[in-house]
Amino acid sequence: MAQAIDMLAIEQALNGFTIPPQPEILQHIQQQLDLPEPNVKRIAALINLDIGIAGFTLKVVNSAFFGLRQKITSVEHACKFLGVNRVLKLVRSVLLRFTLAEGQNDKFSLKLWASALQSANIAMTLAKHFNLAQDMQDDCYSLGLFHNAGIALIHQQTAQYEHVMQQGLLAQRPYSEIEEQHFATCHEVLGYLIAESWGLTPVLCNVIAYHHSPALMLGSDSETEKQLFALLKLAEHFSGECRQLFNISLDPEWEQHSGAILDVLEIEALQLPELAELLHRAQITTIYSV
Repeated sequence: MAQAIDMLAIEQALNGFTIPPQPEILQHIQQQLDLPEPNVKRIAALINLDIGIAGFTLKVVNSAFFGLRQKITSVEHACKFLGVNRVLKLVRSVLLRFTLAEGQNDKFSLKLWASALQSANIAMTLAKHFNLAQDMQDDCYSLGLFHNAGIALIHQQTAQYEHVMQQGLLAQRPYSEIEEQHFATCHEVLGYLIAESWGLTPVLCNVIAYHHSPALMLGSDSETEKQLFALLKLAEHFSGECRQLFNISLDPEWEQHSGAILDVLEIEALQLPELAELLHRAQITTIYSV
């Protein structure tokens, strides 16, 4: 497992930033799950308290990415059919988007959440294609939506974020180096704190904390960490994340580490167009179809 986050770095990263607290709905759902016999109707009722959250959750469940043979017609139906733990993971991701995107309708914020959603769908679809466990598929969706949550916090503080990052990345400087110089924090640590506060697993928190540290993650002694990291990086590559967010085609991380990333997934670069076609059939746009 990757090394623990330095607490001094956390204190410095938090200066001037407030981590949004875990919504009460998640706390109440977790309390139900901790009971000897969780009440599915009560859990569904909690989710239904927010029509927007409930509606978006059902929209995702019924999307092509889940590949269900029958349409899910209610939150209670989803809980019974998918299991409450799966629904909780999905609701947590949906709530993150609603919480951090609230009132943020500027162009960059819209691009950020569109990119996060695309990465989530790609990572989950690929995990399913590689026949990985159901928990891993669900975690890939959470990872895709949470990995850049820290960017949303920094962008809320400064409208210059996009321009500063664009110039720094064009100079091929690392994300954290640019952010720490200009904003005295980095989105990896902020994302880690959000993920930890919102109840994601330690493995997911670690991958979020180090998703721009390829050498460290690829050297992890945890196969799960390496697989999740590799799937996230492949999803970022297919989505063209740098191009989407900062309008640049450079991706030094992928260019330098793609071989090792693909090795983790036991695939070769020649298979990428085939995987892109798989994603296209799942109605997901990639850099190969632009």
